[in-house]
Formats: sequence, C-alpha cells, structure tokens
Amino acid sequence: MNPAFAYIYDEFLADRRFERDLAFLETEVARRGIEGRIVRLAMFRQPKDIIRDLVNANVKNIIFVGNDLTLEKMMWFLPDVDATFGFLPVMPGSMIAGMLDIPNGAEAVNTLAARLIEWFDVGKINERYFFTEAVLPNTQASVDVEGQYRISPAHGGAIAIRNLAGISGQPGAAHPQDGRLEIVIQTKVRENGMKFWQKSVLSESHVFLTHGAIQSEKSVEVIVDGQPLHGAHFSLSIVPHKIRLITGKQKGWEPPREKKEVVPLARVTIS
Repeated sequence: MNPAFAYIYDEFLADRRFERDLAFLETEVARRGIEGRIVRLAMFRQPKDIIRDLVNANVKNIIFVGNDLTLEKMMWFLPDVDATFGFLPVMPGSMIAGMLDIPNGAEAVNTLAARLIEWFDVGKINERYFFTEAVLPNTQASVDVEGQYRISPAHGGAIAIRNLAGISGQPGAAHPQDGRLEIVIQTKVRENGMKFWQKSVLSESHVFLTHGAIQSEKSVEVIVDGQPLHGAHFSLSIVPHKIRLITGKQKGWEPPREKKEVVPLARVTIS
C-alpha cells in the first residue's frame, strides 16, 4: 500500500451494481503501485473530518471516486486543504472529468498514475468556495461588475458565474487559470424581434470580473456547485491558483481570452 494515497468512495458506490467496476479499478490501482487507504463516505461522519484526518496522517494525494457531485459537494472546503486531489469517475458523462481530460473508469488510473498536477483558480461566493459555477436559473437579479456597472437579463433569464463549467451543465469556455470569473447572462428573445408566433432563441452576454456582487431586491436561490444558497446579496471574487488537481491535460489550457463586449440584450446600469 502506498501511504501517500487515499481513495474516498462516495456513498452511492455501496450499491452492489458497482462492485465489479470498483474491483476492476482497485486492481488497476494496485498494478500501478498507487493503491492506498480506502474510505467510504457515510451519513454519520462529515467529509471535512475525514479529509482532515487523512492529511494529519500525512496522506498527500486524496482521490475522489464517484461522479461530479462527489467532487462538487466537497469544494466548499477543499481549497484550504494542503493536499493534491484526484478524481476517478465511475460512470460516463462526467462534465468535470471531460474538462480535466480524465477518461472514465479504469482508464482514468493511467491519468492518476502519471500525476500531472496543475493549480486551478476557485471562485468565492460570500465565504464559500466553488469550482465549477454558481447559477441563478430564472432571475431578475443583477451582477455588479467591479463597482463599475451592473448587468442583468433584459427580460428575465439566467445568470451563471463560471470558473470552469457552462450554464445548465453545458461545457463552457471559462478559463480556470486566468484569475477571472466569467459572467454569462442568458435570456430568451424572439427571432428578429418580430411576430409573437416566432420562435424564441437564447441570447448570451459575457463579461469577466475579479470581484463583484449579486444583487436582488428579494431573496433568491443560487445553485453553487450544485448546492443551493439563499439570500439577496452575495459577494463574488476569484482566488487564483488555490487548489491542486491531477489532470490529464498535457498541453495546458488555452491562453486567457480578452474581455467580450456586453451585447445590448443584457441590461446595463452604470454604478
């Protein structure tokens, strides 16, 4: 057993239908010499306590085994943990694994064994970290952009504050190492802005910020890394190079993009 590694299995993996997949993963991990302590999440013990104990035991690499939610529900505290984190998805369709270039199942062990480590930014909403995105699915709220202006959906719509992912679970272009958050304002408009029977299409506006705030006249729900958060005012910020992840990316991320202009279909108010 390699004392530098530990594997945290999500609760849903206790289902017998995953036994064969897990046995295969464990065989591959042992074959590559990176087998380690296995810890299974359970309702009676907090994940933060489990990870703290592993770090205190000098575990350097903590690997999450499960799905996107397995990683997302830990992200509110992981960036403050002095360890390198990895991810072994057990089912296809993982958005996070796709963006980190991690294959599914046993093939992911090769990525893990290669141990290509990169630092990633994390976002903060109030004092809560997030890795993928914070989303207001249907809202009249606005986003204050660095105290310069506020932007909101012109006719109501969705707001996403992205570090890595895309709105509504779609892969996005947000750059997780450029020291900025991408704000996406998404609203429905009629094609050509004409007849009422014409189809509605989605329009998006994009801006970038390092700090700002979500502002609303009434309490709203913000989905942060898949977890709900309620309130009427939320501070926003980016913490550059805050978390270490094992990734399959061999050529690094694309260079940071320039700021996009705000298109007219978003409502802009000068602060």
